[in-house]
Amino acid sequence: MTQTEMPPTAVPSVKFGREARTRPPFAINELEFRATPLSLSEEQQLAGVGAGAAEREVLPELLEVLATLLNARHTGDEAVDVPWLMENLMGEDLEGIVAYLRGETPQE
Repeated sequence: MTQTEMPPTAVPSVKFGREARTRPPFAINELEFRATPLSLSEEQQLAGVGAGAAEREVLPELLEVLATLLNARHTGDEAVDVPWLMENLMGEDLEGIVAYLRGETPQE
């Protein structure tokens, strides 16, 4: 075996990808969500929120994207929708959830 070849049972020491980083799940009220990091596609969806929209249209669009992100990570059977988010989140929660899914440390 040469120096550049790895034995067949060796595990690579550096991993990339969404599943390479694990974080504890988080909850919104009684619902629990996996903390799977945002994919590039999800980042692109977030970046597009509000593009060319009037200011009053940004929040509903952001909540739609957030509902999609949360439903992809929900550990239960209930779906999250915009009315549920409106009743269960505060304004500062929006940034906190997105930051946590980006791998940033939540601020207390």
